[in-house]
Amino acid sequence: MAYVKIKFGKALWVTEADSLAMYSIGYLLTDDVGYEGGQRRIDWIVDNRCKRGCSNATFMEKYNGNIIVGDLFTDDPCEAALSVPTPVMIDLLEQWDVICKANPEAMTIYYEDERFRIEIHKKEQ
Repeated sequence: MAYVKIKFGKALWVTEADSLAMYSIGYLLTDDVGYEGGQRRIDWIVDNRCKRGCSNATFMEKYNGNIIVGDLFTDDPCEAALSVPTPVMIDLLEQWDVICKANPEAMTIYYEDERFRIEIHKKEQ
């Protein structure tokens, strides 16, 4: 099962992933979306004027009902890209904003059968 692990703190960072494509998802969230920035990406997704955009670390492209997320700095863009159904990407971004407000210690995002599943690791009190 594809996964990416993300740590939360003053900064966000990807700690591990099973593939370059899942690193791209992690970098999208940590480097480009940041804390509670998911809604801005959702607004871009539903806006039909732009088909492709990029930020600090990743690009997003709308293609045939999917959102393709890839790493801007990889040697092999195809290997580091993941195509996700548009509603699934919107759901991930909505969940991201909620999770950021909860201030977890870490999270693991799993991707299987065109669905994301998020496991939150809370800070110990």
